[in-house]
Amino acid sequence: MKPIIGITFSSKIISGTAKNYIRAIEEFGGIPRILYPCVPDSEFADIDGLLLTGGGDIHPDNFDQAWHPSLKYVNEARDELELPLCREKIEADLPVFGICRGIQVMSVAMGGSLYQDVPSQIINPLTHPAKGSEQDSEHEIEIEHSSRLSEIVGKSTDEVNSAHHQAVNEIGKGFVVTARSEDGVIEAMENPLKKFVLGVQYHPERMIQTDEFREHRRKLFEAFIAAASH
Repeated sequence: MKPIIGITFSSKIISGTAKNYIRAIEEFGGIPRILYPCVPDSEFADIDGLLLTGGGDIHPDNFDQAWHPSLKYVNEARDELELPLCREKIEADLPVFGICRGIQVMSVAMGGSLYQDVPSQIINPLTHPAKGSEQDSEHEIEIEHSSRLSEIVGKSTDEVNSAHHQAVNEIGKGFVVTARSEDGVIEAMENPLKKFVLGVQYHPERMIQTDEFREHRRKLFEAFIAAASH
């Protein structure tokens, strides 16, 4: 039986690149269930896995920081859905996969904090934001040996896409850092004591431009769906 994967969004109306998350879950064997602010609790009570997607910035009240002038598209209703839901599912050892904003939600949910603006808060940062509305940046990441991510993708370095201006600073309880970019930005973290709790700062759901990108994408989503299937 295919696993039911809860996918978080800002609303029930899904458009543009957000549809890539749904396509990836369906392509690799899951049944997507859209979760959004004000959705009934019954909608996520029986999910087999949780996918936390990209999107706007998390309100800094959630990690005890002042508002940074670079913040965009803050949606407090989405924060109120995702942060406790993420915490609940991690504690229950349900497979959780976080992408871009999703890795940030995972860290904040477990007591971590964020860099609110990589370009102004990281020394000599790489180009992490997207180049334009239709084109992600790209850069290399270094992956920790013996990590779950290394086991999944089978590499110690790899090229990934990039479209973010925030990043994890202090990691949340239970997490270890498993990949960084050259400038030190956290590109992946995981909880090694859980079945599958993994967050990445890049966007594997839309890594389709090259054979290498497609392979990385396939391996990540297959591993997540496999974990949710047991």
